[in-house]
Amino acid sequence: MNGLALPPLSDESTGSERTAADGALPFRKPRLEAAIGWLAACGFLFLAVVTVVVGVQSRERAIDGAQERARAAVRVLAEHAARLFDAADLLVEYAAQESAGRPWTDVAGSRALWDKLNAQRARLPFLDAIWLNDATGLLRLTTAAFPAPYSDASDREIFLFHQRNAQQGRLVDQPHVGPRIIGRVTNKATFLLSRRLSEPDGGFRGIASVTIDPSYLSGFYKELDLPHEPVTILVRAGSLDVLVREPDSSAEPTPLSDTARRAIELEPDGGVVRDAATIVAHRRVDSWPVHVVVRLDLAPILASWQRLIAPYAGLAAAAAMALAALSVFGFRQAGAARQVQRELERRVRDRTASLERTIGERDAVLAQKDLLMREANHRIKNSLQVVSSLLSLQGQAVGDAQLSEHLLEAGRRVQAIADIHRLLYRVDDVHFIPFHDYLTELCRDLERSARSEGGNWRLELVVEPVEVPTDHAVQLGLLANELVMNAIKHAYRPLASTMVGVAAGSQAGAPDGAPEDTNVIVVGLRRDGETLQMIVGDRGVGLPPDFDWRRSRSLGMRLIHTLSKQLDAILSIENTDPGVRFTISLPHRFAVGGSPE
Repeated sequence: MNGLALPPLSDESTGSERTAADGALPFRKPRLEAAIGWLAACGFLFLAVVTVVVGVQSRERAIDGAQERARAAVRVLAEHAARLFDAADLLVEYAAQESAGRPWTDVAGSRALWDKLNAQRARLPFLDAIWLNDATGLLRLTTAAFPAPYSDASDREIFLFHQRNAQQGRLVDQPHVGPRIIGRVTNKATFLLSRRLSEPDGGFRGIASVTIDPSYLSGFYKELDLPHEPVTILVRAGSLDVLVREPDSSAEPTPLSDTARRAIELEPDGGVVRDAATIVAHRRVDSWPVHVVVRLDLAPILASWQRLIAPYAGLAAAAAMALAALSVFGFRQAGAARQVQRELERRVRDRTASLERTIGERDAVLAQKDLLMREANHRIKNSLQVVSSLLSLQGQAVGDAQLSEHLLEAGRRVQAIADIHRLLYRVDDVHFIPFHDYLTELCRDLERSARSEGGNWRLELVVEPVEVPTDHAVQLGLLANELVMNAIKHAYRPLASTMVGVAAGSQAGAPDGAPEDTNVIVVGLRRDGETLQMIVGDRGVGLPPDFDWRRSRSLGMRLIHTLSKQLDAILSIENTDPGVRFTISLPHRFAVGGSPE
């Protein structure tokens, strides 16, 4: 071939070559190409299974997160409703006391009593009017109009409830929440909270009630920033009649769904259930015969989940396509190699003309096969690089490891604000709050939490009875929380590298051999003349000599600095060797509410 003459072959060599051609020639089977194809196919299946599993798990996490948010929402709404009903009940009791012992004719004609009750009602914007009905159900006095228009409530459920209790000799005067009705005097949708009025001898005198405006509660529910546009419902216990529903444009609220009814009947105190289309969270409102219900549709939750996983699904799809292409390429190459092998075998079997042509064709076919193998190896290398890049991109999509700790810190600060409001609703005078009670409770909770995490902690409290204005109690409570938590975390840490909430600089380690019983934090609250002082001190490692709190970039110190400025307070920090003492000095207006017990 190629102009070269080959020597003639002997009969013996020609015969042996024909024997090889007639038999099975030792060609390599296309195992590598098939192995590549099967390996890529297995990778494709594995990626598909992982994608499905991760998708299902992330979907469940999205639904579980929505359930937890619904549970938290009903807890907040139930607390709000409890405070609302408590305030309304106090007004009912006030009206009952003011009318007690007076003839109904005097009550009906007393403009002074009407003015007094109307002034008290005006302080509660969610109430429409106060109503006083005699033992026959006749309306005697209402803050809606003076004199009271004619109205007979003898057929109303609230009147029949108290009348029946009186006839049955029940001495317990329990409040009653009536169904949603259209008022005969006001002609508005409303529901009533009522109590029984009794004569001195225990006889049935009538009822005192207040009308609660459902639109006020609807407006409050509408202003809440809750995700996924939930439906918020207030229902009566027992009959599960809907009192308030937001959103609901119909004049008569849509009844409670069967899922929500079954959930309340199975768990009266509260819980969360889920069906194919909705999530329903409910909670009993303290001791009142009402429940708060929050319903979430799964459709917007799943739509949000789909938007969240769309980028990752795209990466997985791209990787799957690359693996599928690699698998098809491998199988095609294996098929091509097998076809080449069969063609070579056919050609070899047909080579009887001459040994020169047989050897030349065989060399050409082998050269073609080598070229195909080099091309296959080049494409396999490129495909594996694509897969490597895709896996690298997917590995970078991970969360922040410190997110959990930051959420816990935020939770403690929110809890500090919640405790302020919980204490606020317990006091009689809403303008001032007994801050010494709050500070004591806060310190005891932090002490128990610190002990549960290890260590012999003890908080020494030296607090004077002090009342502070309620509009500044939240900032002062957050200051106390930040200072005490900082002392618990860092005052006795042996090798503290950072001071979270106080300083970005390092602190010196605690002395060797320090006894465990030195983990003492002193919290003080006192009045110094017209100045209120809150002191948090410890006997720990103290602060570095060059520490400047005004330049600290830590979140805790910036929060303390900001809150101090909002309160016009003076913050002083001093090393007491051992330990450090923080002193918050508040101006004289904070001591106005203080009164020793």
